[in-house]
Amino acid sequence: MILYYDNLITDIPLVKGLYSEIDEIRNNSETYNEKDRLKIALYTLVSYSFIKWSNVIIRYELDEPSKRISFEKFVLQLFPNAKFIYGRSDNQKKFQEMAKLINSMDDEWIFYAGNNDHPFIAPNKKMLNTCLKKAIELKKTHKFVSIVYSHFPETINMTKAGMPNREAMYPDSVVLEEDDDCIVGLFPRGFLDSIQIINKNLLNQWLFSEDWGDTRITRIDLAHKFIKVNDQVVVIPKKRICDHYDGYSHTKNHGFPISSDTIPPLFIPKGFFNSDIKIAFGYDDFKEGWVNINPLKEDYIFKDKINGTDLKIGLEEIPLFWKKRISKVYINPELNEEAVKNSVEMNIYSYNNPFEKMNVLNTRFFHSKLKLRKILRTIIPKKAHSMLKRSKLLKKMDNNLIKYK
Repeated sequence: MILYYDNLITDIPLVKGLYSEIDEIRNNSETYNEKDRLKIALYTLVSYSFIKWSNVIIRYELDEPSKRISFEKFVLQLFPNAKFIYGRSDNQKKFQEMAKLINSMDDEWIFYAGNNDHPFIAPNKKMLNTCLKKAIELKKTHKFVSIVYSHFPETINMTKAGMPNREAMYPDSVVLEEDDDCIVGLFPRGFLDSIQIINKNLLNQWLFSEDWGDTRITRIDLAHKFIKVNDQVVVIPKKRICDHYDGYSHTKNHGFPISSDTIPPLFIPKGFFNSDIKIAFGYDDFKEGWVNINPLKEDYIFKDKINGTDLKIGLEEIPLFWKKRISKVYINPELNEEAVKNSVEMNIYSYNNPFEKMNVLNTRFFHSKLKLRKILRTIIPKKAHSMLKRSKLLKKMDNNLIKYK
């Protein structure tokens, strides 16, 4: 498998205010407070170093070019044969150059990392290998095949009838098969996202089938107006492979909000870069400077600074790439193992089913309003729109978009 990493690493957000909820969590919590995007990018790349790659392509750009030497030195320790290209892809021609390079490599599968903040957080490589095996099998009968490796709580539900994200965004998706490890979904109009392992047919369809003109495109999913894919088959894992560092507060803009109380953002554990992570498991008292894990706790530390915990996972769920960097593990000897097991299972269920109590009709209504606003912005001249923006109509629509249930 080829690692194709193509990113700008900057502290400037792609969409201002999109992760305001997460910023508040990071500002109020010592555990969750790391916001330096370069550190987050390096943290993510460390996690990828535990995967076996046939080739590693690091195409990147820094908003602080003076850090290029130290960045590449660090990455070479992880991937000694990495190929560096400075300057992220931002148009079709540059992406096509990358495709030509990838096509010259003797490997069918590409781990496209169009984001710098989706670390490999699985406790082992079993789910990744299982999904890759399934994708190889599917390629015998399907032209366009991929594995979606992140945004797990969204993707595991995107082929399930009645789930709000499926009904709003992928209503024509179909489940082809399902087993204990994964769901195989058919997406008649393709699934365009930058968190996929893709085969070369799909890569070339993305980049060579249509002309994007001079449009600035910095990530494949931003080229949705140009890319056409028919009948893409997507392997959807039933356990997390990677996850988004900033969590899922962005889902409120799609009409199916996932609370950080249900699924928190990620954090870089104290001592990670010095191989001095200290784990305290199952204690009532919070240990400063340690990673506090207690599945029995009701709240996370960013919500309850007195009684909260950092994580509610089981010890067996600790990410693979943490393990060699852990210096101490203290386990409360008085823990009720059965209670811990039950709590872990309940937390996993909540993680897998974040939309269970949501109303699909509300989500559809939300998306209808978004479409109406888009139409209004298109047909109303800009000068008139600036006046209309203050009108009661648009104000009411804006309030409804914020207050929907």
